[in-house]
Amino acid sequence: MKKLGRNEPCHCGSGKKYKNCHLKSEDNTKGKNKVFILVALLILFAIMGVLIANMNDKNYSGAPGPAPEGKVWSAEHGHWHDAR
Repeated sequence: MKKLGRNEPCHCGSGKKYKNCHLKSEDNTKGKNKVFILVALLILFAIMGVLIANMNDKNYSGAPGPAPEGKVWSAEHGHWHDAR
């Protein structure tokens, strides 16, 4: 299907020029898609920010589970050490 020029008759058969009939509604749809993508990206970044903030929380130890007997988790090294 070829692209219609602004001054050609509209494809819907109304007899109006394309610019006065369907051009505005098709342009409006493209704008809504851009807004949807922008909102989705903003939500994604917000979720990522919350996750990163929770990972940097001082109460988050990063330990893979409960401590084995006589061991403590070293967040600096990322593994268990003997408790002293």
